Amino acid sequence: MRKILAVDDHAINLELLEQITKVFYPEFKFIGANSGEEGIKKAVENLPDLILLDVMMPGLDGYETCKILKENAQTKHIPIIMVSALGHDSSERIKGLNAGADSFLSKPFDKVELRAQINVALRIKEYQERLRTLNSEITLVEERERRRIAENLHDSLGQTLSLAFMNLTSVNGNDCSPKIKKTIDFTAKLLNKAVEESRALTYDLSPPILYELGFIPAVRWKLEQFEENQNIQTVFELQNEVPEMKREITIFLYRIIGELLNNIAKHAKAKKVSIRISSDEQVYSITVLDDGVGIDPSKIKNAPGLKGGFGLFSITERLESINGTFKIAPAEKGTIAEIILPLYQRDTILE
Repeated sequence: MRKILAVDDHAINLELLEQITKVFYPEFKFIGANSGEEGIKKAVENLPDLILLDVMMPGLDGYETCKILKENAQTKHIPIIMVSALGHDSSERIKGLNAGADSFLSKPFDKVELRAQINVALRIKEYQERLRTLNSEITLVEERERRRIAENLHDSLGQTLSLAFMNLTSVNGNDCSPKIKKTIDFTAKLLNKAVEESRALTYDLSPPILYELGFIPAVRWKLEQFEENQNIQTVFELQNEVPEMKREITIFLYRIIGELLNNIAKHAKAKKVSIRISSDEQVYSITVLDDGVGIDPSKIKNAPGLKGGFGLFSITERLESINGTFKIAPAEKGTIAEIILPLYQRDTILE
């Protein structure tokens, strides 16, 4: 059932908002909270479709409450409308928007205006959910196409090249002139190189180890290949037993790790890369740390996305589609990137 959460320290205001919800949005369940702390708790527990938030409250005020909600991976996508008597002051409205509010409504409010603002917020949320779903579907379609091409390379081109190599090397060079023997040997080397390159391309497009053995072995293999190809030392740390993720999720995470490693190889000038994977009851966490030149802080913007290239933007968008978060920052030496995936989602892990 869809829900609207209202946070206000005055009971009469909550009653008014509840009556408005019942009249204009009968399909929504109304949830009330009389403090910022209670509002945050109920937002996490109920994951409402919309939050109506008062500003002037004891304890956590509306600005602090809004900021906390927008920093939480579980609640950051919920639209927030601030409703306050301070709404006539432009500096207060700006302060609210900077805290993460989607809009600001002045008290005493007009019911028609409130309804219009709620409609806009719900419509934007619906469009955002559709875009995240579409982005997720596009990524999965891309992955299926990668796998199809990889299988064709392996089953068709790879097999043909291998057979050609075997046939050519079976020719008795002693029965040929030195010139022909030299040509056969050279062609055999070219075919052998083509076989190796097609195999490498197959694994790069869609590594069978990801589908056959799972995410953790695939990450280990990825690091081994990265160390061999880039001459950069790698370290893998699995801090504790992690849950087995659904295939769609592991595909996303594997591609994100690949994108981060590509960025390190291109820009970091690093000598060492470490990947740490851990989880608890709340989140699944992946940390990628390098000892390179570090990332320019001016190119980092945590919300709504990241500057600095399509690669980082793509990572953010992919994680947004599964309600995950991505943080990247300069480390003491180098750069640290963190992928956090909340495990409250029932469709994230295998039952």
